Amino acid sequence: MKRTGLTAVDLVPLGERMRMISAFRAAAVVVILISWLAVPSTRGVSFQVTAIAGMGYLAATLLVEAIWRRSDAPARFLFGVIAMSDSLFLAWASYGSAGLDTPLRYLVLLQLITVSLLASFRTGLKLAMFNSWLLLCAVYATETGAVDALGGEKVVFGDDAYLRVAVEVIIYFLVTVVTTSFAAINERELRRRRYDLEELARFALGLEQAESPADVAETLLEGVSEIYGCEPSVVVRLEKDGILHSLASRGLLRRVPGEDMEADLKSARFTLQDEAPVIAKAMQDDQTMLVRGAGTQGDKILAEFAPDANVAILPLRGPHGGVVGVMVAEHPARRGSRIERRVLTMMERFASHGSLALENARLLEEVRALSITDPLTGLANRRHLDAVLDRACAQVAKGHGTLSVMMIDIDHFKKLNDTHGHQAGDDVLKLVAKTLERDLRAGDLAARYGGEEFTIVMPGATGPAVEQAAERLRDAITRLPHPIPVTISVGVAWAPVHGIDRETITKAADHALYAAKTGGRNRVALAVVPDLVAARRA
Repeated sequence: MKRTGLTAVDLVPLGERMRMISAFRAAAVVVILISWLAVPSTRGVSFQVTAIAGMGYLAATLLVEAIWRRSDAPARFLFGVIAMSDSLFLAWASYGSAGLDTPLRYLVLLQLITVSLLASFRTGLKLAMFNSWLLLCAVYATETGAVDALGGEKVVFGDDAYLRVAVEVIIYFLVTVVTTSFAAINERELRRRRYDLEELARFALGLEQAESPADVAETLLEGVSEIYGCEPSVVVRLEKDGILHSLASRGLLRRVPGEDMEADLKSARFTLQDEAPVIAKAMQDDQTMLVRGAGTQGDKILAEFAPDANVAILPLRGPHGGVVGVMVAEHPARRGSRIERRVLTMMERFASHGSLALENARLLEEVRALSITDPLTGLANRRHLDAVLDRACAQVAKGHGTLSVMMIDIDHFKKLNDTHGHQAGDDVLKLVAKTLERDLRAGDLAARYGGEEFTIVMPGATGPAVEQAAERLRDAITRLPHPIPVTISVGVAWAPVHGIDRETITKAADHALYAAKTGGRNRVALAVVPDLVAARRA
């Protein structure tokens, strides 16, 4: 690309400005020629001289621009030189040849407006000063008799004509200042809108990388915080049971119920009507709500914001209608003022994009859960169990901790199915699964191994601790309030004693389960080393 003294981004707009200046120049020449034919007061020189000067000037400027495009001359410098040349030509074609009363002098004002709009405030002021200097030079040159300017009109310091010149100079600067001021306002607004759209596009890209609803909520809050300074903020989602669940929060600290410590609002839950009545109204009305003095509203979520804060509650709408949650954000507007409509509109756009992303993330989460969940019991399925066991065994093989595995079988399950039917059998499976899941430690995994068999993976547990846990599970199953008596047999093995890979430790636990069943059922059996040897031989 040709070097012009500008960056590649600035080159195209400057070229467009040059073309518009050329169009104005051509239009000015046409107006000058038509005015000579139609308005006698514009005939300072003959039509032939006017036409030759106009066409010659157009040809000269086109030639200069063509040479510039093939050279490395700075573009801004050329823009300024051509603008000054236009001023010289217009000064000659108007008051320089036809006098101060010619209407052609308004072309100078049009040139100032054009350059001020296309260039900058500084360029407009420089050009206004240059045009003023040209006009005053013509006046003084005529007054001293050095040249025959202003169409032969004699201007004397202090007379009415001279005062008109002074007023015209003031108008030059006034037109320039007013034009550039309004242009700056429009340009600033356009830049704001461009910035908003760029940030919205960047936010959409961030949403594509967010996989879980919590990630989407964090991305949403991060976006409005970085762009509009809404640091105190929270996203809550309405669950199916009518409870508001906090997905993410920024800049908010609260007391977690039941804990004597400060923690983030994230993962807190609130009943919609009783604990969040203001948010409930915003969701019911399905429209953005602005709240001030949030701490006195009786809303536990809004109470986390400053009492004099400007808080916006923006509904998050689902793809099929209805409000699925809200984003609550505090805008740092000064006390007594309101949030700008532009800012609120952009926040609503962010919330709209975030709503769709939240729903997509929720659906993705459900699909993933279905892919690793047994549909009948709700426990992990065999595929997920194998993946978890492989990872856990790999850690044990590296010398990082221990691992225990329980193999569980419901006693006489085939007889139960044959006697009471498969529906009763399914009910027993679900009841046992629920009991197993309820008694797990944090970090343990319960899975349906197949049929009436279940597996529990317990990282970090071995020996007596696992045996005691198995006995508690067995006892809990025997005490189930079910019309059909249910018992289980449990086989327990642990790594690295009984193996350090999934196949070996599973076989060891399975052999222990076989020992428990052959030993009379409704009992717990521990794997021993001979069981492991037999498993390997098998």
